[in-house]
Amino acid sequence: MADKATIVLFSHVSNTRSITGAEKLLLFFARELSSYFNCILVAPQDGKLTRKARSSGLSVQVIPIPLVYGMYTPYAGLEADIRKLQESREYRELTDWLAALRPAFIISSTCVHALPAMAAKSLGIPVVWKISETITDNDYTGISVELIHRNSDEILAISHTAAACFPEDIREGKVTQIPPSWNDQEMMVEAWSTLRSERRRELRVAPGEPLIGYISSFINKEKGLEHFVKMAVLVSAQHPDAKFLVIGTPGDKSYYERCVRKVKLEGLTSRFKFYGYEESLPSAYCAMDLLVVPSLIREGFGMTALEGMAFGKPVVAYDSGGLYEVLHSAGCGGLLAPAADIGALAERVNSLLAEPNLAAAIGSQARERIDAVYGPAAYRTRLQGLAERWQLRYCSAPPESGGAEPAPPVPPAPGGVEPAAAAAKPPRKARRAARLRRAKLRRGKLSRAKARARRSKRRGTGRRAGGTARRKSSRGRRHRGKRTGRRAHSRR
Repeated sequence: MADKATIVLFSHVSNTRSITGAEKLLLFFARELSSYFNCILVAPQDGKLTRKARSSGLSVQVIPIPLVYGMYTPYAGLEADIRKLQESREYRELTDWLAALRPAFIISSTCVHALPAMAAKSLGIPVVWKISETITDNDYTGISVELIHRNSDEILAISHTAAACFPEDIREGKVTQIPPSWNDQEMMVEAWSTLRSERRRELRVAPGEPLIGYISSFINKEKGLEHFVKMAVLVSAQHPDAKFLVIGTPGDKSYYERCVRKVKLEGLTSRFKFYGYEESLPSAYCAMDLLVVPSLIREGFGMTALEGMAFGKPVVAYDSGGLYEVLHSAGCGGLLAPAADIGALAERVNSLLAEPNLAAAIGSQARERIDAVYGPAAYRTRLQGLAERWQLRYCSAPPESGGAEPAPPVPPAPGGVEPAAAAAKPPRKARRAARLRRAKLRRGKLSRAKARARRSKRRGTGRRAGGTARRKSSRGRRHRGKRTGRRAHSRR
């Protein structure tokens, strides 16, 4: 890492019991970028994200930073509220930390993580703002767009949908699209057949029974679980052997419980399996015959749909934001239903269940197509071009030759939280300043030594005088050594 520039990636969340799509995307992004840069991941608290980051060899800092939710749902007083946040202790500590570290540039993830971008920009540190969601379209959307534009050097958008809020001149001059991908090693392709049979046996799903799945990191109204349940009622009327799997942490417990009650009232309890957060999803995807994504919001991308197709499953979804892009890229636009149209959703599911061989073929073909568009090879090609551009634009100084001093540690995080992983090497200017300080110290020691020699010569000229001076000096050194030893012991 000695020849890599240091960059900082800011995550807006680090959940303790589960990991969201945005966290997965940022972690994957940081892992891939670590081939080009010395990456420090900053999160508001320890959680699954930070643990996974450390296990991947990434440096981690825990720094609590207030989020600006109004960037996602803009309102008239947004800028005034941001100015108040910039007067807070957390913002000042964040700014001081960045000033001490001086990374080559920073990456702030999601529109609500505005303060890292603003702090870096105030220090003259380049900012790459990564937008993974669709900013709410209302009368004040322009405020959020202008704030992002003003406080960034580049904008990364996960999709056309996420970039659509920016005017054409900003999109042309500043926005780069980089859609997500997946880690092939985590797909466990060789074990798919085994994972499918084992998980279906655990779920008590017979080989001939179709299993329809729903997955969401956090289940709330916007993720459409209630629509999935109502769709299941319609599907069960035509396919009484169909079963349904729901995986996700309840974000809105009252909403989640209402959906569970609806299942009971419809007499479908024996056909539904509800599971909370799952650390590893391959077995769940493998067990399914098809996946339904009934999101009611304009998704920035649609990572669940991408994952489902990466496992070779046909995906039925609402025509919501980035989901349109994902399914059309896979050649599955016919499996999109108009948003909130439960009947159309059920109709598309029923058509797949009526021809299981065709459904399997659609899933297999979708996997091939999205691998070409979104697969790891395509992602790394895009990222390489991006990283090379950043190196030229933000890290133009050539790396120093060998023999440099060991890198000092990363500045402690605000609030006394120490770095949780290996320290990053500071930028070139910081290393040069450290060498100058050491040179000054050496010059100062040499000057003081010459002055002592001159004073000694004036005090006495004979061997005896010199011997006395040496003995006094020796006693002084021994005395000072004892005092230093006592002080060191007291510190221990």
